[in-house]
Amino acid sequence: MKVVRRAFGVLLGFVFFSAGFLKLMDPVGAGLSMEAYLHFFRLDFLREAAKALAVTAAMGETLLGAALLTGVWRKTVGVLTACVLAAFTLLTAILWMGNPAMDCGCFGEAIHLTHTQTFLKNLVLCGLWALAFLPLRATGTCKRIKYAGFGLAAVSVCLFCLYSLLSIPMVDFTAFRPGNELLRPDGDTLQAEGAPLLSFCDAAQNYADERATDGKVLIVSVYDTGRMTAAAWERIATLFEKAQEADLTPLLLLAGSVEEADAIGNPVLQSCCYFADRRSLMGLNRSNGGATYVDNGLIVAKWAARALPDRGRLQALAGQDAAAALIDGNTPSRLRLQGFLLYVFAVMLLL
Repeated sequence: MKVVRRAFGVLLGFVFFSAGFLKLMDPVGAGLSMEAYLHFFRLDFLREAAKALAVTAAMGETLLGAALLTGVWRKTVGVLTACVLAAFTLLTAILWMGNPAMDCGCFGEAIHLTHTQTFLKNLVLCGLWALAFLPLRATGTCKRIKYAGFGLAAVSVCLFCLYSLLSIPMVDFTAFRPGNELLRPDGDTLQAEGAPLLSFCDAAQNYADERATDGKVLIVSVYDTGRMTAAAWERIATLFEKAQEADLTPLLLLAGSVEEADAIGNPVLQSCCYFADRRSLMGLNRSNGGATYVDNGLIVAKWAARALPDRGRLQALAGQDAAAALIDGNTPSRLRLQGFLLYVFAVMLLL
């Protein structure tokens, strides 16, 4: 019986850990989901803190999942899990009844659930909790080595969170992920259904969407101009000069006003500056000031603002087949993520 109860606890822990980890991998996306929750509950005054609140909640969810997987402090963790599940179930019941036009964000961008599915999912998790922890007086204890496993997992998750805050997601689950093709303004019927539309216009409000799908394009997206420094703008200008040398078309997309664009004061940037929706730019690249390489409409590679490509990388991309560049640019990050997850789960389950 103890083995069966422990199996249910591990299953519950896997769900908690996976849900929290996927949000930690994409803190900007988690912040957008938190903004939607705050708006629904009329708490828009907390919008500036949405990302911090989302990361904190995701970290707590991930660590709670790690505690369930390792089996440490079973009675305390059982009570804490019950409280979290009760809060989640109440929250999703409210969303189910209100049915707002928003995604629950339970598993980040990886899995999208309707409000009904989310509510039913939480009811199932409550059932798993009951099978794993009731009665609480018989939860049992774990080996001391499990506390070491939990500690290693917790430190690893914290370091991963720090990396995610400074970079872009190791695996992109958005509609603008590498490998997807942008919707062409001419309505090309050969494109896959559901291709994302990147819409932007010039200072005169004339749409110029076709520029993003015409040839080899390097797009830098800035969804918060207020956080950009003079040094950051200078790095982008230097990047665009390198892009032009590599025969790439540079595009600067801003979620701001014409006055903010004029205030940049750099002719290189102003000559290729356009304006787009904030959420679209956050979907295109999670990094404020990050770069995205598009080859004839195909999204090939992305870089965070802290790790913009150098001249050699741009020249290599310009002369490389798009499919080969897609594999070369995205396979390493996927392998690193897989290796990290194997390590963390081995620490939690095998120690």
